[in-house]
Amino acid sequence: MAGLAGLAIEKGIKVPGQDKAYYPPMSTQLQKIGIMENCTEEPIEELINSDSVIIGNSQSRGNKSVEYILSNNINYYSGPQWIKDNILKNKFVFAVSGTHGKTTTTSMLIKILSHCGYNPGFLVGGIYKEDEVSFKYSDSEYFIIEADEYDTSFFDKRSKFIHYNPNTLLINNLEFDHSDIFDNLEQIKKQFHFLIRSMPENTNIVYDINDRNVSSLLDMGCWSKKIVYKKIKTIPNIIGEHNLKNAGAAIAASETIGINKSDAILALENFKGVKRRLELVENKNFIIYDDFAHHPTEILASLTAVREKYPGKKIATFFELRSNSMIAGTHKDSLNDVFINTDFLYIYSKHSIDWYKESMNHKLYTDLDDIINEIIKNTKNVDIVILMSNGDTSYIINKLNSHE
Repeated sequence: MAGLAGLAIEKGIKVPGQDKAYYPPMSTQLQKIGIMENCTEEPIEELINSDSVIIGNSQSRGNKSVEYILSNNINYYSGPQWIKDNILKNKFVFAVSGTHGKTTTTSMLIKILSHCGYNPGFLVGGIYKEDEVSFKYSDSEYFIIEADEYDTSFFDKRSKFIHYNPNTLLINNLEFDHSDIFDNLEQIKKQFHFLIRSMPENTNIVYDINDRNVSSLLDMGCWSKKIVYKKIKTIPNIIGEHNLKNAGAAIAASETIGINKSDAILALENFKGVKRRLELVENKNFIIYDDFAHHPTEILASLTAVREKYPGKKIATFFELRSNSMIAGTHKDSLNDVFINTDFLYIYSKHSIDWYKESMNHKLYTDLDDIINEIIKNTKNVDIVILMSNGDTSYIINKLNSHE
């Protein structure tokens, strides 16, 4: 929503906003573009006097502002619908989808097109470090958007990407996630297939033929041109096999508009990465990586990447049980296996986790300061600290940075 607000401002629209809470890096971006934080569910004056309202998918019936909008017949949209009507019209749209790697792959594709002079507009679910923003509106005919399978809004339960009408759809991978809205993988596939069924035959689908779930999805029916991508063998500044796969996907997508593979690789040799996707954070005591990983596949991929980059180093990992799927225990059977590449593990949750047992092999912490103190006490034995959460990690980073 922060990026969407930025796009609206770039189109000359006055944009206030409100939410229950604001977190970096998006709260920082909102401050930069001049949107004041209004931490409330109560209808604020700007909402009451607005011409229309975009309602984010985290808002639901019972929210006081939502009820005010409905009761007073204020014009409202979902975010994806507004983007479709106001941003994507008459654009060649690249939509980057999949369970894992969407933000990184989207950012790689932005880097490639920008390097090759296409000046694309974009909306990404993280901070693109080249420009330190998550959005850009331009006069270019090309727009790159991270295409999420999560539902659109409380009044539109289709996946967000249904609205994007992609010319090139990239499907990176497909696994079960978002157990708060999907009961199984087949329901996720159904949403993806709704999108595929709506795509004209002159569009492209870029995918990994070795991903059995994606292949079975396309076997349900596909009328677009199918393009298989392959992992790039090596790019010096890109860490991890999973990110080399992301690079291969971005390169294949860029080739659908005629960009040469060699030019795309050259662009990625100067790729700065994405905030909170294995982002290196300065610290005098440790090497710190801040990572958004919150699914077992992502956890394993990130830890493996760091272990391969720093063989022999001692790694401490902080992992927060925070996503709806994690809190529900959807992935509990995988947790004991994905932390094999860490030497010290601190699992944390501020929620009551009924399914978590000591038989999970690791203590469950409920106090952040206890974890921070444990890491600091172990400074001599720890070389690398990896912070894994889809929430705010700034408190831990600041505490570790302030330790003498």
